[in-house]
Amino acid sequence: MVVSKQTARNFLLSKQLLLTPRRLKGQAGIETVFNTLKAIQYDPQNPCGRNVDLVLQARVSGVHPNDYHHWLYRQRKGIECYDKELCLVPIEDLPLCRKMRSKTKRYKKLDTFIKQNKQALAELIEKINTDGPLCSSDIRDARKVNIFWEMAPWGRVALESLWKVGKLVICKREKGRKYYDLPHKIYQDKFIWEDEAPLKAEQLIRRLNSVGMLPKSGVGSGWLGLGTGRQLLSVALNLLKKGALKEIQVAGVKRTYVINSTDQKLLEKAEFTKTEEKKISFLPPLDNLLWDRILLRELFDFDYKWEAYTPRKKRKYGHYVLPILYGDRFIGRIEPILQSDGVLEIRGFWLEPNYKWDSATSHAFRSYFTQFKRYLKVEKA
Repeated sequence: MVVSKQTARNFLLSKQLLLTPRRLKGQAGIETVFNTLKAIQYDPQNPCGRNVDLVLQARVSGVHPNDYHHWLYRQRKGIECYDKELCLVPIEDLPLCRKMRSKTKRYKKLDTFIKQNKQALAELIEKINTDGPLCSSDIRDARKVNIFWEMAPWGRVALESLWKVGKLVICKREKGRKYYDLPHKIYQDKFIWEDEAPLKAEQLIRRLNSVGMLPKSGVGSGWLGLGTGRQLLSVALNLLKKGALKEIQVAGVKRTYVINSTDQKLLEKAEFTKTEEKKISFLPPLDNLLWDRILLRELFDFDYKWEAYTPRKKRKYGHYVLPILYGDRFIGRIEPILQSDGVLEIRGFWLEPNYKWDSATSHAFRSYFTQFKRYLKVEKA
């Protein structure tokens, strides 16, 4: 099936609940976003809300930073786990999320640490069972170990190791601290932990739901965490043969894409979709729509790189720059920073070279910027 770039864009934005944005409201809207996207990437950086907050504010009206805590930590409808990377996912999706691959070189240290500290870790689990949730600062141990990225206190490594193998769950975050508890105490029988297994068709289908459309080859950052390109291609070809996937060719684009067959009607509808009132949204660097940066360039003609980990002198734009979506186009970038005194600072604003700002754009921007300040609960900018 061959579709135009316009149709492909309309389809992706519809799947991403961004056509039109912020039609959803409140806690019900937050739940709809999680159940639709299946996974939202978590990142601790918090310049104007964390990545999760920014994903939600672009799709749900009337939300503020940390509003998702109700769904995640109170209703216990979601869980923190690895999927593409560290993500928040509906609890029922946990069996389809990736686990730490102990066979790889990177995680052999994890196995070794657990074996060498078997008794101490068992005592730690018993302490949590008796006394309740713990954070790393509750554990008095002066030892430092390095099994992940850097030297860290033994207590922090112990809790994170037990979490990575499904012995603990993150039950809440407070003031930057993660608290851990036993899975059955938090999720009862909803916590289903399955060790690493061959790639399942359901995992590929689920990832397509998180984005909407991804390359048939299995290569690309949108597929990250599921398996190798060869493994993904094999599963994709089998699903195409069974009719569970639909092959898509976008006019003028070399890569072949796939979508879930259940989305074919939505794709057909996207051919005739017209946006009567275009609205602006600031998207976070790890938004689901941006997971595959090549797709972003091929379908939206927008080159984007998250420069948070790029040395300052080599950055083209800034540390935490948000793409500006206007209707079905990316028209620029902005870097908003909420200062400690409650003032919203705009450190940078860049229009795309080929975009001409007009009165309609100005009206849409002012309207959305008022909502964005309301989302952050600030008055000064």
